[in-house]
Amino acid sequence: MHLRVDCCVLCTVLVFGLAGCGGAGSEPSEAQMKDAMEYAMNHPPGVVNSEPIKITFFKKEACDKPAEQGFRCTFTVMVASANIGAGMYNNISMGYFYKDKDSGKWMMRPPF
Repeated sequence: MHLRVDCCVLCTVLVFGLAGCGGAGSEPSEAQMKDAMEYAMNHPPGVVNSEPIKITFFKKEACDKPAEQGFRCTFTVMVASANIGAGMYNNISMGYFYKDKDSGKWMMRPPF
């Protein structure tokens, strides 16, 4: 009986421990990457974007192991906007994604 209780306690500790580790170091989902990229395109640092850019297609491909910059992920993206410069985002195939410490949201580092 004593062995059974010890086993249950150990299993419970392992489950919570593994769940905690997986949440902190897991890569962003496709939806999180799309939201982060759309935010980065529409809120460039120091610039007011007068014509919003919308992602019409986004497909996550793969992410490398996390590094200091975040996760290096590859993807396929198509954007639409009246902004003449927005078309350059169609040529981007990778980006660095990280979780913002203040908001807890996934963010994308500027690709340029």
